[in-house]
Amino acid sequence: MTEKKFPEPIEALVVILITFGFIFAVTFIITLMAFLLKTDSILEGNTSYLFIVGGLIFLAVPVFYVKIKNYNYREIFRLNVPPGEVMLLAAPIGVSLAVLTDELDRVMQMFIPPPESFLTYMESLRAETTGDWIMLIFGVVIIAALSEEILFRGFLQVSLERKGDITRAVLLSSVSWTVIHINPYWAIQIFITGVIIGFLAWRTDSVYPSMVVHATNNLLSLIVINLDPEASMEWYNWGDHVSPVLLIIAAVVLVLSIRRVSHLYTQSYDKYEKIV
Repeated sequence: MTEKKFPEPIEALVVILITFGFIFAVTFIITLMAFLLKTDSILEGNTSYLFIVGGLIFLAVPVFYVKIKNYNYREIFRLNVPPGEVMLLAAPIGVSLAVLTDELDRVMQMFIPPPESFLTYMESLRAETTGDWIMLIFGVVIIAALSEEILFRGFLQVSLERKGDITRAVLLSSVSWTVIHINPYWAIQIFITGVIIGFLAWRTDSVYPSMVVHATNNLLSLIVINLDPEASMEWYNWGDHVSPVLLIIAAVVLVLSIRRVSHLYTQSYDKYEKIV
């Protein structure tokens, strides 16, 4: 009997649900403690810790599952090191995605005002001190990119791809990634980003480029959220929209970068380094 090397999609989905359940339980316990103590101080200033804890849970549960099932970490999580040029191209892909999704967000705000819960969430991403910046960058940028890409573009998408339909695998992993954010207001932006980095992960057979795109996107979003409202952004803004010139540049950079990555993988790159 052939040893099973990859989880079934339903197994991967169950692992994700269990992971989300752990995160929900931790959040519930903290909220309950604050209620019983009749204070909000347990939550105030600790949002960045929740991002870090949540990201570590995202990473720990699938790693534990792969260990007990004796799967190959490198294959399941796509820990293959791509050519250096691919890693360099990932950064401009992340920047261009951030610009394009920012404009999409602005267009949506014209028709659907952001709900109060969304504004509260945005406030939790504001840094007041150097320590806040360090914790937010560690949790929202580094840990989020590492854990979410390993879980969704690695673990889940790999299991879906083994069923043979790459397009469906990328779309379903993107939908799952969008749902797990529980942020309907950013759902379209998250889904589009997920599709692009899902394609990138499949094309390169590596989560490292998608981690760079994810981290770059999150870092730029974090910087924008923390900008002084009075700061001059004439070079970037065009009224209530992103400058059309920058949008065109971002679109061209995105398309050319993705095409270049695809071109690299049509050549004979048979001697990739692998993480042992």
